[in-house]
Amino acid sequence: MSADANASIARRLGQYVYPYRAGAMLTIVAYLCLAGTEWLLPKLISYAFDEDGFTKDAYPLLMVPVVLIGLYLVRGVSSFAGQYLFHWTQTRSVLDFRTALVNSLLRLDAQVYTRIQPGTAVTKVVNDPQQILQLTGDVGIALLRDGLAAIGFVAYLFYLNWQLTLMALIVTPVMALVMKKVNQRMRQMSTRSYDSQLVLVNKVDDITRAWRVVRQFGAADYERQRFTDAALEVRRYNLKAAAASALAQPVSQLVASIGLSLIICLALWQARTDGTGVQHFVTYVAALLLLLSKLRHLSDLASPLTRASVIAKSCLELMDAPKEVDTGTQELPRPALGDIAMEDVRLTYPGATQPALDGLSLAFGAGKTTALVGASGAGKSSIVHLLLGFGRPDAGRILLDGAEIESLTRACLRRQFAVVSQDIVLFDDSVANNIAYAQPRDEAKLEAALRAAHLWDFVQTLPEGVETAVGANGSKLSGGQRQRLAIARAHHVDGIGVANGGQAVGDDDQRLAA
Repeated sequence: MSADANASIARRLGQYVYPYRAGAMLTIVAYLCLAGTEWLLPKLISYAFDEDGFTKDAYPLLMVPVVLIGLYLVRGVSSFAGQYLFHWTQTRSVLDFRTALVNSLLRLDAQVYTRIQPGTAVTKVVNDPQQILQLTGDVGIALLRDGLAAIGFVAYLFYLNWQLTLMALIVTPVMALVMKKVNQRMRQMSTRSYDSQLVLVNKVDDITRAWRVVRQFGAADYERQRFTDAALEVRRYNLKAAAASALAQPVSQLVASIGLSLIICLALWQARTDGTGVQHFVTYVAALLLLLSKLRHLSDLASPLTRASVIAKSCLELMDAPKEVDTGTQELPRPALGDIAMEDVRLTYPGATQPALDGLSLAFGAGKTTALVGASGAGKSSIVHLLLGFGRPDAGRILLDGAEIESLTRACLRRQFAVVSQDIVLFDDSVANNIAYAQPRDEAKLEAALRAAHLWDFVQTLPEGVETAVGANGSKLSGGQRQRLAIARAHHVDGIGVANGGQAVGDDDQRLAA
């Protein structure tokens, strides 16, 4: 990934942090206070020495605990404030990022839903935003805590002996080249690791979603092997990514040791030739060692930052996926009567070699019940797909009460239909909320819908009546109860009834939905 791509990702993530910039600025202030005390440690050490070694009566002994306790009290308060303010900013930014991802998910083009698996979507919306900002947050805290302190130590070293410090910087280009190579390897392995984890998530999603099929076919061993193979792939790439990350610190330390050796040798040479005293030498070396400890921590930041960049790129790809285009501008003046005409309609799905609908012309009279009968794949579901505006015909047109559906807004078009799909979809919510989905609660209308679907008596036997939770996709209900609950939801909508049954909705249930 290029530097421009990384910068683009950083800018886009930054827009979710910007509204909470006050918290971010206060975090920086807190860590500036923390970093500002770092240089005091070698300075205090220097007070214990004069040019001949340890000095006597440099300061009262009672000042030692007073100064040290006071110093660490300031550091502790600054550290707490910095971490709290940082996480305050982070959690709010995560909430906005998740909300933006869900908003994008809700507006995706229908074709995108055929390519993205539920487990992948859940991971990208729920887990990834937290992980991205947690990783970048850890990097940010380390940069504030160790990076600012390192800058302070470098400035202090220049103040003590600018010639030695300047010469030590000759290893910087070598360090940059080595870290660039290591980061390229880390990015490659992190990308493969992330992709393999999404595969693993989807395997688990398959097992939990299709557990009945798995048990029916006695496929537990088969699924276990599929999961194991995917898990081993994740382990393999995680290990390679960890190896690349682990290589960063020893390599950087090896390069840094060259500069350290050069500095110490020159410092000893100066002490012998120029008569530099013990105090100056000890102060310089103490500050230098503290700087190296900070640089060692900073060298560990490449791995989490690389992983955050890889995950962020994947989330932003979901955000940038094609959205549903609504070119309609008209609204029906009243609820549709239900007079539908399809004129020479042709539809071919992307990647298909044969059209799903080829020159189809049909008329559905208002107030009449019409049944479409045909073999699987004959195009019955494709007709419903087009009626609901989930796709556009390649040729021909579809009329609703004489108006082309392409001229209607998607929201207006879909309000005219009450659909019971062959794929029953229920929400992990109460019976009532599944029936009155996204609509105002009306108890009389709710009871009428339940009675129309022959569910009223059954619901009265439930522990909490209409407030009883149905489980994930109606998992607490039988197959027939799930179908009838979907029919009740269709009855609750004032629209044209469409039962796209196939094998999922029985003949009796299709008549109920009609």
